[in-house]
Amino acid sequence: MDWRDEHEPLRLIQITDLHLQAEKGVGLGWCGRCRMLDTEATLATVLDDIQINEAHFDALVVTGDIAQDGELQAYATFRRLLGNEGVPVYCLPGNHDHVPHLKSQLDGQVISMPQYIEARGWLLVFLHSTVPGESWGEISLNQIEWLASLLERYATHHVAIFTHHHPVSIGSEWLDCRGILNGEHLLERLQAWPQVKLIVCGHIHQELDRQLEGLRVLGTPSTCLQFEPSSELPCYTPTPPAYRAVELHPQGDIQTNVVYSHQRWLKSA
Repeated sequence: MDWRDEHEPLRLIQITDLHLQAEKGVGLGWCGRCRMLDTEATLATVLDDIQINEAHFDALVVTGDIAQDGELQAYATFRRLLGNEGVPVYCLPGNHDHVPHLKSQLDGQVISMPQYIEARGWLLVFLHSTVPGESWGEISLNQIEWLASLLERYATHHVAIFTHHHPVSIGSEWLDCRGILNGEHLLERLQAWPQVKLIVCGHIHQELDRQLEGLRVLGTPSTCLQFEPSSELPCYTPTPPAYRAVELHPQGDIQTNVVYSHQRWLKSA
């Protein structure tokens, strides 16, 4: 894989929580506004924005909930929309996803589900936090031990970890019981490896940017509907779809910003 100049930052685009469906434009059924939501159209809008706004990026990372109901046709739509981005597309499953159906649409060339990627002095690690049949997440002990071994092998690399669920409390009662239940244990283990600079998640449908003793935790809004921050019960906002741009510099510095769509994204208010 050609990652261009090793002295240039690694430029990534993260999208998350696409909630694609087998039938276009049927709505999600979560709320009144959701009934008018076409998640394929909102994703297409975000992809258009990426092509307009981002002159160059090296890879696109999709952090789960690609499909709403795990239907095979939803993943076929995903492959159709993402297969021509011109860069590698790295995927993680979310709690809404059906992993065998997702894997059936991975071509191993453009769209893949790697365990890790090494590029420009950075190690990108993809941890699966989903628990079959559950909305909450967990990083298995086997994955944590595998991660420890991997970090020892790449001790001179800076490390960015991607996962679907959030590992820290975000102050939203109903979402925090649906995060990574052993997130505190994971963070404690990561303290032994100061080369781990970043954790990037989805699932929360809102922005998160928190610094924890040298470890930065980022959460990213959805390509469809957003959740109201700091809410005790599920509550939705009219905030538009979004993506996150991340630059990982060879010296370990991180630059990032969230970009919201300015296009009309609902058929009706």
